[in-house]
Amino acid sequence: MMINRLKSKTPLLVVKIYDTIQLGYRFIFKRKRKTVEHDFKEPFFIIGCGRSGNTLLRSMLISGGEASIPPESYVWPRIIRIYETYNFLPWEKICSLIIAEFEAYKEFYTWEINLFKAHEKARRLPKSKRSLSYIIQVVYSTYQEEKNEEHRLWGDKTPINTLFIDKILKVYPKAKYIHILREPKDVTSSYVKAGLYEKHKDAANFWISAIEKVSSLKKKIQPNKFHQVQYENLVRFPEHELKKICKFLNMSYSPKMLDFWKNKDSLGDVKYGKHHANIGSPINEDSIGKWKDVLNEEQENIIDELTESLYQNIKN
Repeated sequence: MMINRLKSKTPLLVVKIYDTIQLGYRFIFKRKRKTVEHDFKEPFFIIGCGRSGNTLLRSMLISGGEASIPPESYVWPRIIRIYETYNFLPWEKICSLIIAEFEAYKEFYTWEINLFKAHEKARRLPKSKRSLSYIIQVVYSTYQEEKNEEHRLWGDKTPINTLFIDKILKVYPKAKYIHILREPKDVTSSYVKAGLYEKHKDAANFWISAIEKVSSLKKKIQPNKFHQVQYENLVRFPEHELKKICKFLNMSYSPKMLDFWKNKDSLGDVKYGKHHANIGSPINEDSIGKWKDVLNEEQENIIDELTESLYQNIKN
């Protein structure tokens, strides 16, 4: 307040020089950290290529009552970049920039919450917690409160984030990662059917990009931070696979996880997206091998040539 009063009585040129010096000082000496030691449970990330059963797994874990996973949000790469660029600004401005990115995301309405409380909580964080990891924690814990999911372990399920997992790893270096893997010919066929790609080859190349990122991640983290589940096994032996996942996350398995389809309307983005239609039905094996009905021999050979070696390597 005193500084503002002094500025009002000082020539404009002097004020501009003072502000420039202040910014320069903050730029060099006052940069905030991406992460610090956390007093909350470390989050988990469901990663892998889209159309691999990611949403199915999300809905199952939420139905168990111990996990909180909001709808997809494509803002992670952008907020990390913004934080890296502007982390010398005053803390209140940094918080506003980051949380505003969540709110500005065009499909944020699927979260069905208001982040007003998140703004207030983030600004009041003590200096020891002022980091990007805590701002994101505040956003996700606000989602939990609004959905009456307090005390649950929070996670994220946004397949595109797999391409930026190196950056996320720097924000949450102790996080856990669940990779859901599916036969690439089924993945590419599903992408084209959903209208998300026009050509199977383009979808296959995206699958390759995602799996290469997963392979790289596996080499960087401890084995106890990574768990892989095969989509085909998840739908054939759901209880068995879910129990392994729950053990990995230190959660309890619940039979309610198999009734996920009864909770479709509570999942936010699922009820808005036509490509999530299968989540409204009990688990089944109908989507295994669907590629056989839609790919011709030439398409099959092209996808196999592109993906088979990588697929076999990541499976083992």
